[in-house]
Amino acid sequence: MQAPDALLFAIAQISVSLAGFSGLIAALRATTGEWHPRDIWSLSWMLGSSVGALLLALLPLWLALAGDTDEHVYRVSCAASAVAIGSFAIAMSLAGRRLTRRGFPRRVPAVPTTLFLLLGGAGLIDALGAAGGWGDRLAFAYVGSLMVLLVAAVLALCVFLILLARTARSVE
Repeated sequence: MQAPDALLFAIAQISVSLAGFSGLIAALRATTGEWHPRDIWSLSWMLGSSVGALLLALLPLWLALAGDTDEHVYRVSCAASAVAIGSFAIAMSLAGRRLTRRGFPRRVPAVPTTLFLLLGGAGLIDALGAAGGWGDRLAFAYVGSLMVLLVAAVLALCVFLILLARTARSVE
């Protein structure tokens, strides 16, 4: 499990950085006035994706301590990841629909759909891995799904920054 270890540690470090950066942005956003419900929703995407990537990157490293085979470690990790990522994608999608129904439409139109599709794809990759569908490329698929989580976190960060810039410009 040598080669994937380095990538898992890198993903964990990047995830911590993104989560920390989201805290900094939240602090900055707090100084510009009241939070729009879509701002909180975007921050939730960013935090959920980055913290999810962090925890899921550490999971196979922890499971490997039990002495199981790499295949078993990654199949269990894929199963946990499929459930976590799928649940998060559905929860965020439902929250977004609720906001739209309450009169807060999407402010950056294609991004919520893109985020849902990214996470849905990552969840499917992991579900297939849990079922044994990746064969000897299981670690490759698992690490790839975590990289998709990082891409989702960065995309959500970009949306949050765009919304923050729009708010700051309208205040001036």
